[in-house]
Amino acid sequence: MGIEVTHYEPPGPIGEAFINSRGPIDAIMGPGGSGKTVGSVIKGPKHAAQYMPVCKDGWVRVKTLCVRDTYRSFARTALASWYNMFPIKHAWTVSHEGGQDRPVVHKMRWEAYRGRDLIKVEYIMETGAIGDNDLEAFAKGYEISMAWGNEYDLMPANTLPVFFQRCGRYPPMDQIAPSELERVSRDGRAAMAAMGLQVDENEPVLPRIVWGDMNPPPSLEHPAYLQPFGESSKPGSIVHNFTPGWNGFWQPGGLSPNAENRKGKPRSSYELEAATTTDKRLVKRMVHSIPANVGAGDPVYDEFNRSIHVADQPLEPLPGVPLSTGIDAGGSPAGIVGQFLPNGQLRLLAEHCAKPGTGAARFSIQFHELLIERFRGFAFLEAFGDPAAFMGADTENGELSWMQTVGKALSLSILPTESNEPSLRQDAVRWYLSGLIDGATPRILIDPRCKKIIGGFEAHYMLTKNASIGATNKAEVVKNEYSHPHDALQYLCLGHRGAAGVMAASANLGRGDNVMSLQHLRDLRDGRNQQQQRPGEFDVWNV
Repeated sequence: MGIEVTHYEPPGPIGEAFINSRGPIDAIMGPGGSGKTVGSVIKGPKHAAQYMPVCKDGWVRVKTLCVRDTYRSFARTALASWYNMFPIKHAWTVSHEGGQDRPVVHKMRWEAYRGRDLIKVEYIMETGAIGDNDLEAFAKGYEISMAWGNEYDLMPANTLPVFFQRCGRYPPMDQIAPSELERVSRDGRAAMAAMGLQVDENEPVLPRIVWGDMNPPPSLEHPAYLQPFGESSKPGSIVHNFTPGWNGFWQPGGLSPNAENRKGKPRSSYELEAATTTDKRLVKRMVHSIPANVGAGDPVYDEFNRSIHVADQPLEPLPGVPLSTGIDAGGSPAGIVGQFLPNGQLRLLAEHCAKPGTGAARFSIQFHELLIERFRGFAFLEAFGDPAAFMGADTENGELSWMQTVGKALSLSILPTESNEPSLRQDAVRWYLSGLIDGATPRILIDPRCKKIIGGFEAHYMLTKNASIGATNKAEVVKNEYSHPHDALQYLCLGHRGAAGVMAASANLGRGDNVMSLQHLRDLRDGRNQQQQRPGEFDVWNV
């Protein structure tokens, strides 16, 4: 009999909210094994039994279409989960047709209580594979009640909206009991209003419920991710109407304390996958529930975690705390603004990324506008920049370097960092990513509006392919629109902490402050021995 429907337990609160949601368009995203597909299987029959309108003859009639990219992938995923819940020989089965690389039509009938009333349900599950077909032409042949897109990120971006147009067409409106038609029409009109559409208050509107499930996609720009979730949401969140009519349900990562479907996939399974999978971007997607670009170089910062390091709402500057800035010249100059709090936390508040070819004067005007708009009345504690941008000027004839021009225009005393070594600069940032203050507070907290910084941390600030595969001795970084603000952040962190402080922290290899390195113990021993020994004494065992 597979999974007993009456004993089914949702994978967790986000999975349960997804199952109960009536759309219009619901999207659930989570790591591998988080219960998404089984939740999608139960969603249709649940709404059929609990909500869909009753026809004049006392039957609830529902037809759901499940679509996938190919029939073979269908058989391994959605169809396998469907049969596990509703086998062909299930007691509810009336008829079953198709299979073996062909569409499936599975008709079931059962009785269910809706309140005190016992109703009869006829449920038809159809499957279809889009393949190389034109999506709109493929969809035109369907008249359905609901639609489900399995692994919908593998299909065209408008798959769910296109099938939304085919919903609400079954059963015909004239078969529905008038009182039931009025009941669901009230909700239907409200759903249309949520999508920004207007409809006459007396117009009948049948339910249209569409849903899709997926793992985090292999691109931060994938519309299947951006449409329901946007760029600022996090794992463990539910997002309503970021795109009108869409609801996004983002399950936590498999190693999160709030991970879902622990009965189906325990923490140890995710730990094993994280430890044995060499592709860290795949680990991000399938274990930590985070989208990650595939096919690019390795990310520079594996330590970044959006759930920890990105604030859940925009950050405002704290009164009484001066500002700090880092500036990169480059071909596309960039600057960032932050505050270092007394507890040691860096709050990254704003970024400015200029277009390629922007000169010092134009950049100064743009950066000044940002400061006036967001930080009027705040004083600066410090400003650091690329050492190379202080060179090349004819100082004897009064010429200013790029960084000196910006400093004079902004009335800032911009200092060059002690080094321009990329690994040292990156270690300065890595220290803020890799530790907590008092065991709970992240060392860096980023305003969600800093999209280039966040996007760079997640994927785009990356090593070149040669550096990723070890084909070069240098940790070469891809130069793009994300690299320049990240360089600015590195100058700020390195300038604030100092080269000596960064190198000392790197030498400590992440040990706690109460744990000493072997070299530090040797230094202490040598100092102690020098104090104890008298001139001429020598211990052959103490070398």
